[in-house]
Amino acid sequence: MIHEILPVGPLACNCSIFGEPSTGEALVIDPGDDVSEIERLLARHRLRVTAILITHAHIDHIGGAQKLQASTRAPVYLNEKDLPIYEQIEIQAAWLGLAPPERARIDQGLNEGDRLVLNQT
Repeated sequence: MIHEILPVGPLACNCSIFGEPSTGEALVIDPGDDVSEIERLLARHRLRVTAILITHAHIDHIGGAQKLQASTRAPVYLNEKDLPIYEQIEIQAAWLGLAPPERARIDQGLNEGDRLVLNQT
């Protein structure tokens, strides 16, 4: 198992990448920004993104999710309880003086106890 942590974005959110070398599958957690850096790290390990997980809907955790989703076509997962916060990303951006990121399409809501598993292909 590959595990990389990459500080991303203006607030240096830790983006985590978990990869399975035998299948090339990767899970990206909290792609806050700097998608080109995330993609370089994935390429270095020859990984393809099969899922994007947002742990919670703060702007520093979601800033790059739409760009990464667009380039990889990977599904995005977010806890269903955070959807109202996610819908107010423009307010978070204004509080911090940041440009609001484009919103990723949330493909599936998660609930406490749900699991995502690598290496299912």
